[in-house]
Amino acid sequence: MPPHAYARFVAILATLTTILGPAAINPAHASTGAASADLSVAAPSASVSRPILGESFTLSGSLGASVSRVVRLERYHDGAWLPVQKQTAATSGHYSFGVTQSSWRTRWRVLAPGVERQGQSWPMRVTEPRTLFGQPQAVTTSMARSVRAGSAVRINLFAAPARPGRVLTLQRDSGDGWENVANLTTGATGHATYVFRTREVAKTRFRTVARAHQGAPAFVGSSAAVYALGGRPVGVMAWRGDSGSYPENTLDAFRSAVRERADFIEMDFQPTADGEWVLVHDGDFRRTTDVEARFPERRTASPREFTLAEVQSLDAGSWMGPQFRGVRVPTIEETFDAIDAAERLHGHRVRLVVELKGESAAEMRALYRKVVSLRPDWVSRKGHGDKAIFMSFDASHFDFPGAERTGMETVAVKDEPDPADLYDQDFTQVHIHTRLLEAALVDRYRGKGAEVGTWPAVGTASVLRAAVAGVDYVTTDDVAGARRALLH
Repeated sequence: MPPHAYARFVAILATLTTILGPAAINPAHASTGAASADLSVAAPSASVSRPILGESFTLSGSLGASVSRVVRLERYHDGAWLPVQKQTAATSGHYSFGVTQSSWRTRWRVLAPGVERQGQSWPMRVTEPRTLFGQPQAVTTSMARSVRAGSAVRINLFAAPARPGRVLTLQRDSGDGWENVANLTTGATGHATYVFRTREVAKTRFRTVARAHQGAPAFVGSSAAVYALGGRPVGVMAWRGDSGSYPENTLDAFRSAVRERADFIEMDFQPTADGEWVLVHDGDFRRTTDVEARFPERRTASPREFTLAEVQSLDAGSWMGPQFRGVRVPTIEETFDAIDAAERLHGHRVRLVVELKGESAAEMRALYRKVVSLRPDWVSRKGHGDKAIFMSFDASHFDFPGAERTGMETVAVKDEPDPADLYDQDFTQVHIHTRLLEAALVDRYRGKGAEVGTWPAVGTASVLRAAVAGVDYVTTDDVAGARRALLH
């Protein structure tokens, strides 16, 4: 800038300062009334570090010793500092203002205008700004997911941000709506506890309501449930093996089911074009293998249209994750051998639900004969507690010549709501789809002498709902998780 232009700029600036005051030239000092403000004073302290929207709290501090004078609390808004409150500070310079968090971000400062008294001057003093960010509320209720009926449940309540002395109301719902259980007062950490004693086999939901506190509005937390289980144990059936951790219907999935101490393993069999039996659930291989890459022209073909060699050339693991690349579709012989070896290794006996994903009673008869030929001691003519029992979605598949003399244990499936009572013949087990599951239906089939299972019990809540409904078995993809939930 040329010297004459700079001189002109300084002259204009001096004129503006004289007419408008320094606040117009320096917006950061807007409303101070002087350019010589001392900004070395510490920012005000807040009684809460992260206020809740609507919450009242205090801003306090000291501007330093001086004469008693009026001090102002100011809030920054739309580019300027605006006065909010004022009070008279004593000679110590201490101040304390009560404020409310009205937005997610607030910026405060405290200012003492300059004064002259009895020939003495005390310059203006102003604090550094204090920025406070609002905090959303969170309220949680936690407890054990399952207990034995009649035992005590320790319920943990928590409200954040923590406010000592805030009242938390614990509510419960046993199916008839929410009712208050207890009013509890939080400590410095925002926690409170309550012990509830269950009385009967049932699901009970709990939730916490944080009552209004210091201007902060009441807040209702989400619910959590505890399931009180009966004394009769509920068995765990591995759905296509331990299929939450390993590719379904594979040797690793079956080995894991034994290792995790499943009571049953459910498995799906289909015949190949050359008369062998392989493990596969779907009507084609697309979902669980690379058939579309290896046999694109036959990608929708049934497993019955592939030879055993073709089936075992497929990759049955990569669909679940690269760590399972190269896993193969096993044969019935490989499956039984792997289960035998796993039982010896882990000292645990597991029973098998052998499901025909088939088309006729003739195929069921062929599968039955194959199982008996491989493991004669797995199927008895008494039909009680056999290691291998047989399942089909079509009850007519059990009606093959001589079936009544085999003593085979059979499993029926109910996955449609109608008719209400589908099965007239005797079944060892009836498996009910979870969407149809209710205690009355379980009681109906148990009254016929059948054990009742449900599928797919995926997730802890689904497993526990089934247990409360009174089933004998849950079919799940997470054996270890189900066993923990069922208190095994």
